[in-house]
Amino acid sequence: MPKLNFTGNIIADIQSLLYLKNKESTFIHSKAVAEMNIKIAAKYGLDESICELCGYLHDISAVIPPKDMMVYAIKNSWYIDEAEKMYPFLLHQRISKVIAQEDFGITDKRILSAISHHTTLKTKPSAYDMALFIADKLAWDQEGGAPFYATVSNALNQSLEAACLAYMDYIVAHKMILYPHKWFEEGMVFLHDIV
Repeated sequence: MPKLNFTGNIIADIQSLLYLKNKESTFIHSKAVAEMNIKIAAKYGLDESICELCGYLHDISAVIPPKDMMVYAIKNSWYIDEAEKMYPFLLHQRISKVIAQEDFGITDKRILSAISHHTTLKTKPSAYDMALFIADKLAWDQEGGAPFYATVSNALNQSLEAACLAYMDYIVAHKMILYPHKWFEEGMVFLHDIV
């Protein structure tokens, strides 16, 4: 990762790093996720500052090419899922956690867990894990609006669990998932059992 003279203002430093690496669109998306996550935090009584940081940091690994993510994962003897072998960019959630820890000094386990599972979720997710998972999906960064937006937003009025499951069910039913990650499948089974 390129070294930067960090100011101590985490959000400004995230913006500087992403802009330095020509990842302006990642910063715009991250800001939208942070704003969405603050709304979810307010709705469910979560710490808004934690949810904001989760949003800003979740895709910070955009500064690392996916092939280098795979090299890092192998070098550090990580479990590598079949989905990550096929699509190495899926490692970005775990690489973002590493950058958040090592470069931004984040130690809060709620933030680190949410960042490292924001794409796949996991079994027995925390409220912060689920909030970021949903915020990332509702702050859609692809062409057009999120096709599942209404479904997931409506489910969010019921619970975080219902919203996560609504998204998961939708993308499976509409064949929008590239290849199911083990953690995604485990999370989906867990949520089906409790929702």
